[in-house]
Amino acid sequence: MKTVGLIAEYDPFHNGHKYHIEESKRISGAERAVVVMSASFVQRGEPACADKFTRAEWALEGGADMVIELPDLFSVSCAERFASGAVRILSGTGIVDSICFGSETGDTEALKRIAFSEPDERLLSEKLGEGLPYPKALAEASGIKLGPNDILGAEYIRAASKYAPGMEVFSIQRMGSRYDDSELAEELSSASAIRHALKNYYGETKMSPAVFDALSRALPRHVLNSISELMRTGSFPASLGELSEAALYRIRASSSEELSKLPEVSEGVENLFVRFASSADDIEGMLAGVKSKRYTMARLKRIVCCSLLGITKELQDEAAVNDEALYARVIGVKKEASFLLEMLNYARIPVIVRSSDREKLPPLAGRSEQISALAHRVRALGQPYDKSVEQDASHRLIVR
Repeated sequence: MKTVGLIAEYDPFHNGHKYHIEESKRISGAERAVVVMSASFVQRGEPACADKFTRAEWALEGGADMVIELPDLFSVSCAERFASGAVRILSGTGIVDSICFGSETGDTEALKRIAFSEPDERLLSEKLGEGLPYPKALAEASGIKLGPNDILGAEYIRAASKYAPGMEVFSIQRMGSRYDDSELAEELSSASAIRHALKNYYGETKMSPAVFDALSRALPRHVLNSISELMRTGSFPASLGELSEAALYRIRASSSEELSKLPEVSEGVENLFVRFASSADDIEGMLAGVKSKRYTMARLKRIVCCSLLGITKELQDEAAVNDEALYARVIGVKKEASFLLEMLNYARIPVIVRSSDREKLPPLAGRSEQISALAHRVRALGQPYDKSVEQDASHRLIVR
């Protein structure tokens, strides 16, 4: 029985994600879809809008057959490491035959050519010198216009070629809104537009009728009902702004030398963090002061998140090359998905289903898992009112 692997964040889960799951199964010929999903913090350097258990339930109701955690050690990292970490975990399950991702072009062969193209080295060096991230610099040096999901797709392709050469790769063209559109569309709105709507129309106890009506066309009903309840209890959406005091404390409590050991910190930007953290009233003010052409806002936010979670450059560097950092923590599975037993037999990395499984992890994977457990607790501090949290290990496997 074929299994397709998907890499997602579901921040939140929307109609486009449902379409992605359905189309991935169709074009790959797979009967089941395994999703590796960012845990508590997402790649753009923000806490996920809802906790990983809630988002896993959304995905299972929306067509996924199994949801596996992408440890925060990988999710809060650059595109290359985000992609390679996810692909290595999917490969390590021993049951995934292919991966399928969404992209602006939807042209898998074109993205393969881009992924393995030989760019003008002089122009590539020039673009990198301007502060562009490697994937975007590579695209521009190759004279190719790529969207953000195309760039991430090229990273998935490179990672699959290196770590899972036998795995097929498919791409689906994104439908509806661009990933960064801030306006809601009829049915296929972007996660950015949905978050924007929720942030701007958030009420103290309930969603306004107007935004509820607009979101009812963008979100599956089970997700909208869940979000409405979470908003009522004050636990949605989590945001970096709500973590402002904690984040400023971490930066102010750190020396320039300590900050220089965080991932993606270079060229003395740690000194700017120290300078603006001392004068800023909140995390947005600090980030505005540090922001420059050489540093995207997402990169700066990831640095802040790494500071909050104790993720160092040394640890992330080792995890990027050492498979002993990998594990497959199964968050949820469909009731009829007996292939969980199949995965337990064929997996090449440790599988966590019960709390006791953590005790068998090798040291590096254990450290990664501890960071994700901490991230689960810290993320809850980013919730609007209800900041309580149940311990990560106490959550049982979700079966739907």
